[in-house]
Amino acid sequence: MDQLQIEGLLKDLNTRTTRIEQKLPTLATTTDVREEAERTRQHVDKEAERTRQHFDVVAEDMKDSIKVIADGHKALGDRIANLGRDIRSVLDNHERRITTLEANTPKRR
Repeated sequence: MDQLQIEGLLKDLNTRTTRIEQKLPTLATTTDVREEAERTRQHVDKEAERTRQHFDVVAEDMKDSIKVIADGHKALGDRIANLGRDIRSVLDNHERRITTLEANTPKRR
């Protein structure tokens, strides 16, 4: 290698080193990365807590809604059972009346 090639390589090396030195201050240090990781972890923890609180509110609201539906279902079932008893009573009464009428009616041939 001659002197001119060596000088060219040194100049290229110097140019590359200068570019690296210019970028170095913009790169994150280990401390920067740790601090950012801690901030991120704190943010995630805070959001997780907010999500849990929101879910608790939603779950409580759902429990209340389900209770209202269950109470309504039970009330409707009770009403249907009462109507069934009333209908059965009316039908039994009609059956007795028809049986009495049939017993008192002369049979035709």
